[in-house]
Amino acid sequence: MGDADAHVIEDLVRRRWPGSEVLELTHLAGDFSSRRYLRAHLRGPDAPSTIVVMVLAGSGLPLSSEELCIFPEPPRELPFLDVQRVLNRIGVAVPEIYLAAVDAGILLLEDAGDLLLWDYAQGDAAHTESAYRRAIDVLVVLHTRGDPGTAPDSIAFKQRFDARLYRWELDHFREYGIERGLGITLSARARASLEASFDAMSAELAAGEFTLCHRDFHSWNVLMRRDAPVVIDFQDALLAPPEYDLASLLTDRITPDLIDPPLEARLLAYYAEQRGRPSVDRRRYGLNALHRALKVIGRLHYIAIEKGKSAPLAFLPHVLATARRFLAEVDVPGALASEFAKLPWPEQ
Repeated sequence: MGDADAHVIEDLVRRRWPGSEVLELTHLAGDFSSRRYLRAHLRGPDAPSTIVVMVLAGSGLPLSSEELCIFPEPPRELPFLDVQRVLNRIGVAVPEIYLAAVDAGILLLEDAGDLLLWDYAQGDAAHTESAYRRAIDVLVVLHTRGDPGTAPDSIAFKQRFDARLYRWELDHFREYGIERGLGITLSARARASLEASFDAMSAELAAGEFTLCHRDFHSWNVLMRRDAPVVIDFQDALLAPPEYDLASLLTDRITPDLIDPPLEARLLAYYAEQRGRPSVDRRRYGLNALHRALKVIGRLHYIAIEKGKSAPLAFLPHVLATARRFLAEVDVPGALASEFAKLPWPEQ
């Protein structure tokens, strides 16, 4: 944080809370995000004691993930602001936006604390299950109340996890997870085999029920405040299969170290019960979990190669294990399972 940025933040704080001052700025972890986050300690009339400062990346109107945002005309508002209103309206707890200075690349947000769902859920089995049930309660609200009629102009209802997007992410896995990540050139036969499986997966995943989904709803994007979940990093929300959010919550990164298959089954049954359904479609859940694991394998290598950040590769063995699990559990058309097994994946 340079002096110029600090002065801008101080000016924005005084604009929002006249007579207030910034006592201290400290950096916060931003997961894999291109945005930066700081905690500002404040003093002054009506000002909260702390706020979170989001510093946007790049120039111009920041959008969401690069593979999204294919519209007839560009969005006229920051997706984060748009989606925050929608989630707030339907009853999903999200940080309040105190001030949005998009031109300056800075947002002043409510401070929801530092306690991640992942950390909160550590403990005995009953506590872990209770913690993840609370997160699933949020998904039930999101998936049932997130109707386009509540906000017909929202960007969240103009984006859809269609076959094009599923295929884009699988191609991303092939390019960065395999070819560039492992440094190998696929034979024409192997590439054709993978692409046949990718086509079949994308077509099947794009069919069926779609709801409003967070798209990255996992244990590091849910904060626990007074034992209640607060959702963050929601700017990529879109219409998608509800099983995608469930797979994200229950299988992301090292989550299987905490959520074993019996607990996973109970949590899926709990979700179905809360939605008044006999069960979750296990095939669609498994396909979404597999797709997401492949996408993350590609993304971890992309971040290392293109962003120069190798630390996230520490999660690779865990994500590989998840991919192998669902390749064994789900009958995927084509030769994806056998081609995946042939690849020289690093195990550490």
